[in-house]
Amino acid sequence: MLTRPTVSVIILNYNGLSFLPRCLETLQKTSYAPLEIVVVDNNSTDGSLEYIRQNYPRVKLIEFRENLGYSRAYNAAVPQVSGEYTVLLNFDVEVAANWLDQAMELMEAEPRLAAVQPKLKQYQNHDNFEYSGGSGGFIDRFGYPFVRGRIFDHIEQDTGQFDDVVPIFWATGAALVVRKSAFVEAGGLDGDFFMHMEELDLCWRWWLTGWEVKVAPRGEVYHWAGAALAADRYHKMYYNHRNGLTMMFKNYSPWNVLKSFPARFLLDWITVFASLLRKEPKRSLAVLASHWYFLTRLPVLIRKRREVQERRRVKDRDYAHVIFPGSIVWRYFVHKQKTYRQITTEW
Repeated sequence: MLTRPTVSVIILNYNGLSFLPRCLETLQKTSYAPLEIVVVDNNSTDGSLEYIRQNYPRVKLIEFRENLGYSRAYNAAVPQVSGEYTVLLNFDVEVAANWLDQAMELMEAEPRLAAVQPKLKQYQNHDNFEYSGGSGGFIDRFGYPFVRGRIFDHIEQDTGQFDDVVPIFWATGAALVVRKSAFVEAGGLDGDFFMHMEELDLCWRWWLTGWEVKVAPRGEVYHWAGAALAADRYHKMYYNHRNGLTMMFKNYSPWNVLKSFPARFLLDWITVFASLLRKEPKRSLAVLASHWYFLTRLPVLIRKRREVQERRRVKDRDYAHVIFPGSIVWRYFVHKQKTYRQITTEW
């Protein structure tokens, strides 16, 4: 019998004591083995570490003395784990027993597969897809993300409509199954993102260098959407817009930057004015702050873009099948198309 490769599950924790017990309890029932469970702590103050030491002494702990954010914490932790494969897992999840089985079958069968995500569904309602992952993520040509099962704030019920294994543009960072060698080769996550969109940027860099990303929908993970930033909508909106612009600028070819950036800025400014009309000033401020960040950081971003483009192995057209060629903003808000199937009918 062939020995199966070790998978290291890295749970990034920051004051997650209210969720960790259920997360760790369900992980113990994972059917895949061998499994290493690691908790990386971003300087929690809620007793998380004491709870783990008392109740899960076999769980490996990596402790940081400050909150490094999502990207830097994972970049520091991944080299310290033993597995050939690793999973970047949020603390606010519970997992089905078979959540890793199909993902690992795909990883072992396809050597150019950098990452896979299981199906993500709501922690509160297992019948519905979850905002941050659904059954695999995509972007439109202007960098706006969406998933199979969720367009903007419209969530679909899972009726088996997205149970096929397909290439996806990005896999959710809430439950990201990664080939460690691909993670290291790509240089890890962009530490300047701090949080939000960092997995999209990483997956884009994988596509640029000839790797692929897929969804393994037989496995399910249940995610409590937005638990880490539930009380801070402003920063969520700010990082999403800021990091979306950064990601596009770094990764698109020069021609596609010229084609897509003016329209992206226009769409963002429409958001600013529409939010003011809806009396949502925080959203307007978040978009404006993201543009200010982008413009003031342009010299640094130009250097980063150069580094990314030097690693490029394929042209944008070689992975165009995972980027929607139109605008989901236009389809959703003007044509009132609310589901993945409605929006992508002609794709």
